[in-house]
Amino acid sequence: MYLVKNSPRALFAALIPLAIVEAVLMAYAIAGGQVTDPAGVPAPDQIVVLYAGRMAINAALLFAGHVVLRQWKISSRLAYGLMGGVMAAVSYGIAIRNHIQLAAPGDGTVVTIGLLPTVAGMIGGFLYGQFAGLSSIAQAAGTALANNGPAAAPPVVFDGPVRVRTSVAGIAISALMPTVLATLVPYTLVPLLMNGFADKSTASIFAAVIPAQTFMIMMVISVIPSSIFMLCVHHVARAMSRRSAWEYAAIGGVAAFGCLLLLAFVVPLLAVLMVPAAFCGAVMGALYRRFAGLEPMPLPEAVIATDPNALVGADHPSRHQHGVILSN
Repeated sequence: MYLVKNSPRALFAALIPLAIVEAVLMAYAIAGGQVTDPAGVPAPDQIVVLYAGRMAINAALLFAGHVVLRQWKISSRLAYGLMGGVMAAVSYGIAIRNHIQLAAPGDGTVVTIGLLPTVAGMIGGFLYGQFAGLSSIAQAAGTALANNGPAAAPPVVFDGPVRVRTSVAGIAISALMPTVLATLVPYTLVPLLMNGFADKSTASIFAAVIPAQTFMIMMVISVIPSSIFMLCVHHVARAMSRRSAWEYAAIGGVAAFGCLLLLAFVVPLLAVLMVPAAFCGAVMGALYRRFAGLEPMPLPEAVIATDPNALVGADHPSRHQHGVILSN
């Protein structure tokens, strides 16, 4: 039996989705406060302190959930994903209860807004289980009984045929890649935006809100099509018996380029997105392969037979000639 290791590097990776979602929600809160009560918008130092406090709560709860799963001897990535979602929801509830946020959610939006950090927490928990690695219980306990007792059994190895797993978490992570890449585009416009406004405070609000708005819009309109696209790329790669990340990246890039090429015949303006789409598809394929993992090839399905005489090979003579029964 194995346990997930304690890993600061994995904890840092698990906090990245939560950090993005918290930044987006905070940008919306700042924009809303600028419209409803400009004088009540907190200072930048206070915003940083609130953001750091939220991330500290997320990190503490995520690590606490990891410790609990270690105590229960659970190491599956599914369990870590569910744990991350629960801990993110608890962190969101603590923030609302203790007012560790810039603005309270509006009436009827508390649960809806809480879905974003919950999903981000599920991805973060999965990332922790993925990056931390596993160790056997004997190694984790560090007991000296193993040195005095009989020799430990060698680790189980497998040298049979394998294939890339169909991973829901891998599809979800790769499907967010178009959203992330599209969100990076507004940041290139921030210097121009800052120079285009005489009021620098207004420019700062736009610079914070535009990337957040881009993130939300792209996530809504692209997650489901990107998930379908990634599932198709995975099954094409599996049908071609491809397993490496480079091969998945190549198939994803070619598939994305082909999809944009077909759409360009209908909307010619989409032709300018062919190269970015190919790059995005390649990144999605490589990410999926990184997080999906391998599984053994399934065994052939069992045959249900009612006639023992039919259990003969394809080249058996009885398969190529018919028996004769003379009737009276």
